[in-house]
Amino acid sequence: MKKYRNITETALIKSSSGTLDRIIINSHSSGTIKLVDGLYNGAVATTTLTSAGAMVPASHATSELTSDATNVDDGNTVTINTTVYRFKTTPIQAYDVKIGASAAISLDNLKSAVNDTGTPGTEYYQGTVAHPTVIATTNTDTVQTFVARTPGTTPNTYPTTETSGHLSWADTTLGGGTGNSNPGVTTAGATFTIGDRTYTAVIELSEASGADAVADQILWVTSEAVFLDKIKLAINGTGLAGTDYSTGTTPHGQVFATTNGNTSQVFVTKNIGTAGNSIATTETMANYSFTSTVMASGTGSTGTVIANTITFSAVATTGERYIDFGGINFSRGLLAVVGGTADVTLVYE
Repeated sequence: MKKYRNITETALIKSSSGTLDRIIINSHSSGTIKLVDGLYNGAVATTTLTSAGAMVPASHATSELTSDATNVDDGNTVTINTTVYRFKTTPIQAYDVKIGASAAISLDNLKSAVNDTGTPGTEYYQGTVAHPTVIATTNTDTVQTFVARTPGTTPNTYPTTETSGHLSWADTTLGGGTGNSNPGVTTAGATFTIGDRTYTAVIELSEASGADAVADQILWVTSEAVFLDKIKLAINGTGLAGTDYSTGTTPHGQVFATTNGNTSQVFVTKNIGTAGNSIATTETMANYSFTSTVMASGTGSTGTVIANTITFSAVATTGERYIDFGGINFSRGLLAVVGGTADVTLVYE
């Protein structure tokens, strides 16, 4: 059964669970109201992540396999990490790659085998599965590029070899650093942690190359200011997954990202109360720092803001205004925090 409670000052409307239907703002009201799922008007814990200069985002190791435009011979091999691909006129076992009518087609078939795309049993032998640690990406008639599935330095040492006189790798390892072999940059210096979530700044999302998405990657683009913008999008679950941050990155369960500037990002807890003061905040990024190793300034017992401060002014004409909450649930209790000369009626169960 719906209940009506008229208030002109801060009041605990209910001390147990229930449902908020709407607020009636009386015609002569002027002031503010904040609604809390809780018993006490406490404060949220806060922290700020500040940038004092550039950091180095993590990146993926890459390399190129180049053809001199002459086709490979039957039995020639290409090795990437521990996986050996064998070119065959007639493939007879897993990881055999069909020799095409030209060197370019043979490279195409190798790309299909590495990614397990195309037509198994035609471009490569049935039973070949996608390479576990690299993706074959950009392909031309004479050059095939390979990218590590995940960022960091580990893929830098993956062996890259071949036995054909018509093929050559940029280096003997995927991220060896020679020519178009580019080392991956460590993730160890590109992370920040809030509570139980660790985020990694990357120069390219893993999924951008066709690899599986890695949750909680945040794309670093052009400047620290833009990176801070993307942090806010990732924390709140706004923006574009797969563009601003990786697919599978969900909104943070404990905090919101609020005020944002070119050099700082403020975070506040979703719940009010002292419990938020124990949420850890750490980072490994050069020139970045949190206010402290934990969030701070939370006060009171645990509660959740249902509606942050709503401001309304006096209504000169007779009548009432409604703010419809559509039956929003509260679990701890319902506290109405009133400011000014507000005169409101709450409808709840």
